[in-house]
This record gives sequence, structure tokens and C-alpha cells, in this order.
Amino acid sequence: MTAERTEARDEASATTSLSREDADILASLREGVDAVVSGSFLFRSLDTESRHELAERGVVMVFPAGRAVLSEGEPGSEFYLVDRGIVEVTTRAPNGAAVPLTTLQRGAFFGEVAMITNMPRTATVTALTDVSVVRFDKADIERVLDRNQAARRLLQTMIEGRARDTFEKIARASEDPGPIPTDSR
Repeated sequence: MTAERTEARDEASATTSLSREDADILASLREGVDAVVSGSFLFRSLDTESRHELAERGVVMVFPAGRAVLSEGEPGSEFYLVDRGIVEVTTRAPNGAAVPLTTLQRGAFFGEVAMITNMPRTATVTALTDVSVVRFDKADIERVLDRNQAARRLLQTMIEGRARDTFEKIARASEDPGPIPTDSR
């Protein structure tokens, strides 16, 4: 028996052992992942088969408000799409001050820089509200991007734009001396 047949049989067994309620929840999650992938600006150019393939590989993760989804400086090869809620993206200026970069909502993505460059995370992403995201491994994203150069070019353009925006915001934060101390005599 091939590995594919064994995997399909195991998946079928797992599905049949689910209660009807669990099977409905699983189907709803899959539909939700498919909807967020299809609605993402980045993946709209993909053909239906590629979007479906990507959605099948996504993993839904939930984070409570205030929790970091990923942290600046950490290694990372995962890519995330926001399903529900709002996240804030921040980075650190050379003086150590936190620099807010943006907030992201449904359909927006993050984690792309570390995934593409194999460098540490360039920002921290924190849940401002309770958040659900769909996580994709680098291999899954690369497989889809290899077949769709338009999506790859769009991602590269967005990475470059975000880098310019980040540098500008860090430069402004570094120039701002903050509150001027008053003489307390």
C-alpha cells in the first residue's frame, strides 16, 4: 500500500470516528480557511486549485488579546494570514524604543520577511483583540508561489514596501527626542 493510500485511509478513519458535531466544526474551519485565503489580496491571483491546496495546508491558531503571535529576533519560517481580530506590528528602534508599524485585520498577512529571507523576525506581532490566524509552513507557500510568479512578485513588492515604511518610521522615532525635561528648581 502506498503512503498516499495509507494517509487517505487514516484520514478517512479519523473522519468517520468524529462525532457529527465535530465533523461539522471541522468542515466549518476548512471553509473559513478557504474563505480567508480566497479573500487575501496576496492570494486572489491564484487559480482555484492553488487556493484550495493552500487552504488545505493551513493551520488555525487562536491567540487572546495581549499575546504575542511572533516576536522580533526569533527565527521563523511560518507565514500567517489574519482570519479574525486585529494584530499590531511593532519593531524596535536602535535606542530600544518600540516603534508601531501598523495594525492588520482579516485577510492581511505577516511573517513573510523571515519566511522568504531565512533571517530572524523583523517585528513583533501582538494580538490587540482575540485573534485567529491561519499559519502556513514555508514549504507550502513556496510550492504555491513557484507555480504562480505573479503572486511571488506581489509578495516581493509588498516586502520591499513594508521595509521602506519600517525604515522611515524607525528614522522618525530615532529623531524624536521625546519629552524635554523641565527644570525642577
